[in-house]
Amino acid sequence: MQSDSPDPNSNKCLRQFTDGRSCRMSRKKGHPTLCIFHAREEQQLLESDKLAAEFASLSGKLNTVTDINHVLGKVFIALAEKRISQQAAATFGYLGQLLLQTIPGVKSELNAAVQHPGAYDAMLRHNIPFFSRFRKQ
Repeated sequence: MQSDSPDPNSNKCLRQFTDGRSCRMSRKKGHPTLCIFHAREEQQLLESDKLAAEFASLSGKLNTVTDINHVLGKVFIALAEKRISQQAAATFGYLGQLLLQTIPGVKSELNAAVQHPGAYDAMLRHNIPFFSRFRKQ
């Protein structure tokens, strides 16, 4: 009688795809079930929570140049250690650049809100109808 499950004694990767196919690569030395590619993928998934905690900024927010610089430094290290993909690092870098570019605008808005709270509130009320056109009904 044949079993549909893969042979655990085989030297092949035991990863199964959603369409039922199995990986054909050899297992990574030292890993009980996966090839080098799938073992790396598994490691990245296991480390995602750890990385999220590591990527936390000094203040816990991303409101300052120092916070963003700190986080991007952590991204650099994670990429160098091959703990994140080049695509993820590029995305973090791009988002960091956007955050840095918006800091002067945020600062300006905060200063306006402190100096002229009524005017700032009026500006927000004035812009709400513009943005409500894009809201799904």
